[in-house]
Amino acid sequence: MLKAASPQPLRALIIGAGGMAFHTHLPLLAKLRDEGHVALSIVCDVQRERAGEARKRFSFREDTADAMAALGRDDIDAVYIFGAAQMHHQYGLLALDGGKHLFVEKPIAPSFPDACELADKARERNLIAVGGHNRRFKKSFAMAQSTAGAAGWRFIEAVFHKPEFSKPPPYGTHSWLTANGIHALDVIVFMAGGLPAQLWSIAQSAGTPEPRNFSAIMRWSDGCQAAFLCDNSAGSRKEQYVLHGIEQTCTIEDGRLKIETPAGASQASFADDTESFVAEHREFVAAIRGEAKPQHEIALLAPSLYLAELIEQGYCGPVSLPGAAQVKQSKTESLPVVASRARSASVLVLAPAALQTALPLVAAHHRVVSLDDVRSAPSPLPDVVAAIIGHGGGALPEEILNRLPNLAVVGIAGLSLQRYGADALFARGVSIINASDAYARTVAEFVLGLALLARRRAFSSHEIMRKGGWGAAPLLPGFRGLAVQAARASKTIVRATLLEPYLRRAWGTAKAKLRLPEATPALRDFSHVTIGLVGWSANARALVELLRPFAVSVKVFSEHATSDEISRAGGAKATLAEVLKADIVSLHRGLNEKTRHCLTAAELEQLRPGAVLINIARGALIDEKALIARLRRGDIFACLDTYETEPLPRSHPLRKLPNVFLTAHIAGGTADMHAAAAREVVLKVLDYLHGEDVNTVSREQWAMMS
Repeated sequence: MLKAASPQPLRALIIGAGGMAFHTHLPLLAKLRDEGHVALSIVCDVQRERAGEARKRFSFREDTADAMAALGRDDIDAVYIFGAAQMHHQYGLLALDGGKHLFVEKPIAPSFPDACELADKARERNLIAVGGHNRRFKKSFAMAQSTAGAAGWRFIEAVFHKPEFSKPPPYGTHSWLTANGIHALDVIVFMAGGLPAQLWSIAQSAGTPEPRNFSAIMRWSDGCQAAFLCDNSAGSRKEQYVLHGIEQTCTIEDGRLKIETPAGASQASFADDTESFVAEHREFVAAIRGEAKPQHEIALLAPSLYLAELIEQGYCGPVSLPGAAQVKQSKTESLPVVASRARSASVLVLAPAALQTALPLVAAHHRVVSLDDVRSAPSPLPDVVAAIIGHGGGALPEEILNRLPNLAVVGIAGLSLQRYGADALFARGVSIINASDAYARTVAEFVLGLALLARRRAFSSHEIMRKGGWGAAPLLPGFRGLAVQAARASKTIVRATLLEPYLRRAWGTAKAKLRLPEATPALRDFSHVTIGLVGWSANARALVELLRPFAVSVKVFSEHATSDEISRAGGAKATLAEVLKADIVSLHRGLNEKTRHCLTAAELEQLRPGAVLINIARGALIDEKALIARLRRGDIFACLDTYETEPLPRSHPLRKLPNVFLTAHIAGGTADMHAAAAREVVLKVLDYLHGEDVNTVSREQWAMMS
């Protein structure tokens, strides 16, 4: 327990003022401040407004967005980090390198080797480094442990379920197990006194990219056993622990401890769930003062992370911690420490919330500054050599550019690039980097899905089924649709009359005048089709890569790419006329004055009956009136994600055509894509600053982007 307040409280830097920090940790640290144990010196968050709000609410001396500068200050004794696993690792190493004690929330690191690196660094520097596994400090577990005494537990059951099916794993982790379920797994390890000797585990997906459901059976060398269940696609949250000794059982759930023996049962309640958070903070301060060895040292928590990683893999077999050499070899690859010239460079960050998990990579090598830092500086900032703009950010204002005389590169993680002030950047000779790979893959996956479903007429069948019908043949609108319905209904009667030849000729004449399709497009397979790409963008190249497993022919029309370039990727360069004769025609061009309405009535006329037209590029590439006229003939199908006017007006004719599948510009807007794009652009900017070859966007390429 923490003793009376020291005359000199620990000067604390807090990095991360998000929800968990703001509502749980910062109020508790403020309580320790009021008791004289801690001085709240600096609160840091890349979202400067959050840092400012935390400073006012909890009376910090300062707030900042510059973690690097704060970590380097001599008037800080302890650093608390509340963020993603990557933040805990990267900033944690910098804090320990600077001689500061460390507290990180869970997950303590991206991987077990990274956690070991933090623990080793703390040991080498004779510093305290702990993690936020607060269950170790719950009074219910302490009381249960005292009940078991020296005999210990013979069987442990741990259940940790959460309804997180629709949410990706947070905090930069691989799965919800290391993001949250690790709390229950750590209880097993803590109460059993260490890692098991044997493990049998299962990790299964619930229709998600990563495993969501986990189960494990464990056995210790002394005969103790444990069962662990963790379902992150459950319908409700449930956390329960049952510990069995010899003729005694302790059940811990919802702040209650029930102790049962053959003689009877008793129950204790613990109303304040924050007591365990208070206790872990008090023990951290006490450990720094040399009063106690903390039971939540990162070195003690790392084995639980190792066990979680085994279960994520569905591992079955003996369990033993890797040796130091193995840990060093398998450590997550990180960027090398660079020369002092590069380290002294600063990076301006806009829309930092969208870059949150990738920003620690920047802060490990460069000072991070915000727009407010630039505006409030008394003079221009020659040390700012790069800027990174997250998704949702805008162009750098002219007054900001004027204060950055050495700005060399701007990385943009947004999807559309025209909004980021290209002319001003090019005029200053600034290189521009974008996250083309992340966006390209996502868009290409969307196009492939559209193509597969459109060939099978699945979209038409969906609409017919919703209206109570059956089949996949779309009904033409207006009088043309009524004429087709009447012809189909009278087909049997006509065949029974002597007038069939004359009526067939009359119907043929009527079809020509009404411009009705010769036949309903058939349901077709995807293999052996010809796919025509108009344009050779990054997502076009990614699409060709996705098409490799299919027996398809890819033809590409491009005014810029060479035949060799397209051939190496798996396509063949062709004329626009050849591409438009393909079974599936997909647009991948940028929009400028030259490409606007590059598909007019003449080009659309070349689409063969039964063709599928896909546009995920820009709506204005197609003459809209000509497209509507071509679609009204009913012999082609279109999948449209972009439009000349967005949002598409409610009464727009495209909304009423049965042979059109419409989506609201969603081909490239996934949360996974934005996270991947943030990391890609951050790594590219760092490579650029460190002298590596990086593809930049030319003025010509930019002109084609929108």
